[in-house]
Amino acid sequence: MFDWVWVALGGALGSVLRYGAGGAVQRWNGSDWPLGTLAVNITGSFIIGWLAQLILTRGIMPPHARLFVMVGVLGGFTTFSTFSLETLRLIQQGGWGPAAVNVALSVAGGLIAAWAGFAFSSSL
Repeated sequence: MFDWVWVALGGALGSVLRYGAGGAVQRWNGSDWPLGTLAVNITGSFIIGWLAQLILTRGIMPPHARLFVMVGVLGGFTTFSTFSLETLRLIQQGGWGPAAVNVALSVAGGLIAAWAGFAFSSSL
């Protein structure tokens, strides 16, 4: 009944975490290339893979906690819409090459990170 409250609270937290983590990486990087978004997407993919495996094999979270963490926090933390816009901006600036690298690293990195998180939690 109050599932949406758990998702909303988690989403608020995830969005704040995304803003802080992505901004910190971007400041560290010091360039216009969207490394902050890439880092957040790969990290979020790892965490969701890790948690999914733990939930599937060990049932570690009750349903409301899953909604809070996996849909809310991680949904707010990962930034596919931002990734899409930043990739479009790279293309619009004449950067098909950098845009393709961003897409390849984000997709491949996210898949590898999700697999690694899944594998990591399997070994615990």
